[in-house]
Amino acid sequence: MVSSSVPPLVLDPQRLAALDGFDILDTPAEEGFDDLVNLAALACGVPVALVSLVDRDRQWFKARVGFPPCETDLNSSVCKFVLAEPDILQVPDLLADPRTAANPLVTGEPFIRFYAGAPLRTQDGITIGSLCVIDQQPRPEGLTPAQQDALRRAARQVMTQLDMRRAIQQRDALRVDETGAFRAREALRDTQAALAIVDGDLPAALRHVVTGAMRAIPAAEGGVVELLDGAQLVYHTPAGTLAPHAGLRLSLTDSLAGHCATTRTPQRMDDALTNPHVRRDLCDQLKLRSAIAVPVLRGDTVLGVLKLQSSQVAAFTDADLALLGLFAGATTASLAESEARAQTRSQAIYWRGLFDRLSEGFMIGEVVRDTAGQITDWQFVEVNPAWGTLLGLEPATAIGRSVRDVIPGVEEEWISEFAQVVETGEAITFVREVQTLRRWYEGRAFKLDGDRFGTIFLDVTQRVGAELRRNALLQLGDGLRDLTTTADMTRAAAEIVGRTLGATRAGFGRIIGDVEEIDVEPDWTAPGQVSIAGRHRFDAYGDLRTPLRQGEPLAINDVTTDPRTAADPAALQAIGVGALVNMPVRERGRAVAMFIVHDVHPRVWTAEELGFLRNVADRLEAGVARVRAEELQGVLNHELAHRLKNTLAIVQSIASSTLRNVTEREPVEAFERRVLALSRAHDVLMHKSWTAAKMRHVMESVLAMQADMDRFALDGPDLDISPQAALSLSLLLHELATNALKYGALSARTGKVRIAWRTEEGKAPTLVLDWSESGGPAVTPPSNRGGFGSKLIRMGLVGTRVADLRYDPVGLQAEFRAPLADVQVQVH
Repeated sequence: MVSSSVPPLVLDPQRLAALDGFDILDTPAEEGFDDLVNLAALACGVPVALVSLVDRDRQWFKARVGFPPCETDLNSSVCKFVLAEPDILQVPDLLADPRTAANPLVTGEPFIRFYAGAPLRTQDGITIGSLCVIDQQPRPEGLTPAQQDALRRAARQVMTQLDMRRAIQQRDALRVDETGAFRAREALRDTQAALAIVDGDLPAALRHVVTGAMRAIPAAEGGVVELLDGAQLVYHTPAGTLAPHAGLRLSLTDSLAGHCATTRTPQRMDDALTNPHVRRDLCDQLKLRSAIAVPVLRGDTVLGVLKLQSSQVAAFTDADLALLGLFAGATTASLAESEARAQTRSQAIYWRGLFDRLSEGFMIGEVVRDTAGQITDWQFVEVNPAWGTLLGLEPATAIGRSVRDVIPGVEEEWISEFAQVVETGEAITFVREVQTLRRWYEGRAFKLDGDRFGTIFLDVTQRVGAELRRNALLQLGDGLRDLTTTADMTRAAAEIVGRTLGATRAGFGRIIGDVEEIDVEPDWTAPGQVSIAGRHRFDAYGDLRTPLRQGEPLAINDVTTDPRTAADPAALQAIGVGALVNMPVRERGRAVAMFIVHDVHPRVWTAEELGFLRNVADRLEAGVARVRAEELQGVLNHELAHRLKNTLAIVQSIASSTLRNVTEREPVEAFERRVLALSRAHDVLMHKSWTAAKMRHVMESVLAMQADMDRFALDGPDLDISPQAALSLSLLLHELATNALKYGALSARTGKVRIAWRTEEGKAPTLVLDWSESGGPAVTPPSNRGGFGSKLIRMGLVGTRVADLRYDPVGLQAEFRAPLADVQVQVH
């Protein structure tokens, strides 16, 4: 139930629709969002940070740190007040603010007192939630300006993550739709091709229509053309589950097809058991539960019905019904063609009409051979009007000319693969670019008679370009996540952008002064192009500064005609620039750097390409911010590690001074060695910023204090173990080695210790550590439970107390077990 104190904007239908459009609520945790809340908490110095999405009756957290619940009701929400804010909402003391003083999270656990939230705003300006930071102490002064800026940037990156996530979902859905559309197009095209050669054979034509429709609509289990005969419909060429019912006659008054024919309207039936137009006694006989039916018309005359059916409820969609209408048109054409064929056999007219009506490009080519019989080229024999539309060329100018002549510089693959079709007789499917036309084509090539072949194709430039840009963004995201320096990031981004857009140069530079000069870092160039790395003055190349001063991108399609460069394009042409894009990287609303893309030839930069570059610039900006944050975190970790090591040294010094006069030195020395073992474990952990340690490294650092490492045999996988496990393992091995040095294998010159570890699967995976001594004096069980060292050994790994000690005459044999989850570093 929503409280009356909830702001009206929470229930705004447009806002809720925008939130629902991201399809994000109640989804699992994702690393990209988790990283952003951790960075926000670190930047603002708070224990809690949340990506909070305000729903109708709750606030749900896509990512959270320092706050266990994954959602709360709106009565416990502070983020609901951010929805109406133009910028960051700060509440220095939640207990003192009348909006939040009675909030259950303020008056009770976890007793929050300070709140700052940056709106999560869509490109349409609709706020769907906030990126917020929370403290349990009031902050009268609020966040610093730098912290506020960091919070805003992180909020923008949250929205970028949401937009990218939705784009990927839309891409996947589009792929499914494209697959279905391609299947339907192929089925319809194959049906049309088959109808073209049936030569007036009506049953064959109807069979092709039914099987083609069932192939295009996979939900169909049976299909039939029901032709009108007086007051009845007669089954012709049934297929699938309807195949046994050829010749079946049904009345127009008690069948779905009859209702379709009498109303002349397409019909979709979701459940035969509730439809008034079907006979119940026929449902089981025909295995009919749902169906779609389309009338076959010639003008105003009903010729029959094309029907598909399924034994499943609601198996078909409106899109299926519309697609079936196309096959019904083919059925009409087949009936008409059958009648026309009875009057004329003019193949030339028939084929030319089909050829010219195709929306796909169609071409007949003939290979050209040299004196040795090798194929070196091919020439155009026939092309249809759609060929000229898709290539941007006049069809009449191509007939009789070679492809090398019609398309100068055409790729060799356009010749070699079509030659292979002629030589082998095997058809191929292709997706390839004609670079001189800057267009991509998808199609199929097949052999005809002699040295001739045919191709049918579509222009898929937009689809391929979108796919390349999507893949490039995914590759860039993976690359930026793994790279650790700004220079590496800019080089990687430049190469990905250059190759994706087919440009001749891409790079990154830092803007100097009031957009006066730019320092270009080592750039990516296509073969034959020179690098422009170094410092450049903007004014030396035309009027390029104005949009950059405003933080806006600059796109020039042709430097010789654009008014900003046309007065003197020579400077740009001298460095191989015919078209350019300068995409600013902004900081606090000001352009501080620039992503550069050049093409040696004039070209039109599309809105999709500019959007792609804006996305790259934003991701590069976020990546650089991450590197800077990680560098700062590394400095902090090193300082903390240094101070902790100093503390251990002080503890050891104090203990030595305090216990100097103790006459019994053995306990004192044991204590000092234990502190030293902890210090060694700390050294190992410091190499990985106290996040993990290699198990073998921990063992070697501790055991090397007791004896030469050739006295030990280590055998097991080199696991990453947690800091707690590293400290526990250090103390355990120290005590075992100390005892072995005093009483066991290491007290003898030939004694050895084998340490082996392994993981065992089960209900809960377990780490098993074996300590096996040999070559030393005979050992016997201790007469008592021993001192502190013995306690440490009995406590086992990470305090599990699962320790099996066997005092065999040949030497101590010990086995320690601990849950693997308690030992190994957990990866989220």
